[in-house]
Amino acid sequence: MLWQRLASFQPRVQDIDLQFSRDRIRSPGSPTSSESIQLSELISNVEQDLSDYKEDIQIVENVLLDLKRKKGELERYVDHCKAYLSPIRRLPTEIMSEIFLIYQDLHWSDREDRQFREPLTRPVMAYSSPAMTALVLSSVCKLWYTITLATPQLWSRFSLQIRGKCGSLFHLLEIYLSRSKQHPLTFDVDVNGEGPIMRLLSAHSHRWFCTSGHCPGLNMQTDLPLLQSLEMAYGGAVSLDAFAGARTLRTVSLVGISRFLHSNLPWDQIQVLRARQLSTGDVGLPKYVWELAQKCPALRSLELDFSDYPPRETAGFTSSVHLGKLESLCLQYVMWYNVRELFCLSTLPSLRKLSLGVLGPYDDGPTPDIAVISSFISRSHCSISVLRFTNLRTSMAQIACGMLHHVPTLTELILQESTHSTFHVPAVMETLIAALRISPSPVEVDGHAGESKPALPLLRRLVMEVYADNFPASQFVDMLESRGMLAGGSLGALKLVRLFLQWSDGAEDFNLPLLQSLEAWPGVEIIASTCASRRYLRNEDSERWV
Repeated sequence: MLWQRLASFQPRVQDIDLQFSRDRIRSPGSPTSSESIQLSELISNVEQDLSDYKEDIQIVENVLLDLKRKKGELERYVDHCKAYLSPIRRLPTEIMSEIFLIYQDLHWSDREDRQFREPLTRPVMAYSSPAMTALVLSSVCKLWYTITLATPQLWSRFSLQIRGKCGSLFHLLEIYLSRSKQHPLTFDVDVNGEGPIMRLLSAHSHRWFCTSGHCPGLNMQTDLPLLQSLEMAYGGAVSLDAFAGARTLRTVSLVGISRFLHSNLPWDQIQVLRARQLSTGDVGLPKYVWELAQKCPALRSLELDFSDYPPRETAGFTSSVHLGKLESLCLQYVMWYNVRELFCLSTLPSLRKLSLGVLGPYDDGPTPDIAVISSFISRSHCSISVLRFTNLRTSMAQIACGMLHHVPTLTELILQESTHSTFHVPAVMETLIAALRISPSPVEVDGHAGESKPALPLLRRLVMEVYADNFPASQFVDMLESRGMLAGGSLGALKLVRLFLQWSDGAEDFNLPLLQSLEAWPGVEIIASTCASRRYLRNEDSERWV
């Protein structure tokens, strides 16, 4: 039709000489009468031709748009056909559900345990956009929508952070609670007291499985039959009685709540207890742990760190601390005299993992004495397999070296040098590396006293996070050779070594070429970290060692 229309159009003005018309305009004089009549007739014909051309152009443009539309429809049709033939459509819905759950877990999480929570609200300090994967997956197609609705786990993990009016969040939370059906709920919450959001969550308290957050002023009294893990940070709060109905509670993690034992929780069944930013007041560390032992006899893992220095225990406190099931003990930001007094009174027969982050000792404290710890190990008859020292300084390096000869069952050693620039002393790592070096004889002999001492434990895994500027690289290589790691993997050799190097600003990495040559050996990993990556490396590997 287009070509038929265009074929019938015969231009009225066909021969156009632009150069002649341009020259005539530039010439002097004016047109004659006959030229004026001729040009007026020409202009009339040209205007009619322009109108016809405009009409034909509009027809061509319409046809072009129609062709583009048909081309786009064909492309979408082919895409739909290919999508319908996609192998993923042949996967069972159960497999698709598992893929969706794995995809959800791959998203970034700022939690220390790296467990993802669907962020229904943008965090106050946001480094990325919220990843509401359940909503995104459910919006792809009808099939995926059906699969997400049939996967309540996708909707049962979320986080809330509210600093004002909840607005549409209430409706969004209703969607997640509805689509999660009766699946146990795992969520983080950070709200100011009770409100519509907390009342809505409380209506589903029978499904709470793992909850964490900051909720000052919470005054909930309800049954929590499924709750097994509780993480709370209360600003100024001293009681956890709102969770007294948690009959199956096993794990408690607290921040900033020192006198938590006065709360009406089922302490006798708690197996994992983490308490951070503690303030013991006028109670020393031994008595503090003794009170824990009386309340929590079933503890398997205990982690305590302090925001102040626990006072020295009074001489009148002589009660023994006994935790028969405790397998993991972590003490951070404590004074050496507190640790010494605690080990003098403690018996932990099941202890397998021990982590110490000691401040000091200083001039006002007793000199480090390995006899205290060796006596504790002998009295407890425990077999420690994992030993970790953080905030290492010269004095505690002596304790760490001494313990190597009293823990023959040790298979994993984690050492973290102090991050404070004023404590970067080369002797710290030199002392430890020298202590780790094994002589050819299975029993080392003291040349001065002529006495023998127990051989070092046969470590399998060594993790060191060090201040790289003064790190004794050559001694480190010699130590690995002495332990058989660089000698073909002899019996009792190290199987894994991970070295984190922290460089100061502007430091020359003289040691790095020597250490990089070790990466060719199986099981050796050298990581040169920056200030920005230091916390990430520590969280991913050693922070969650318990």
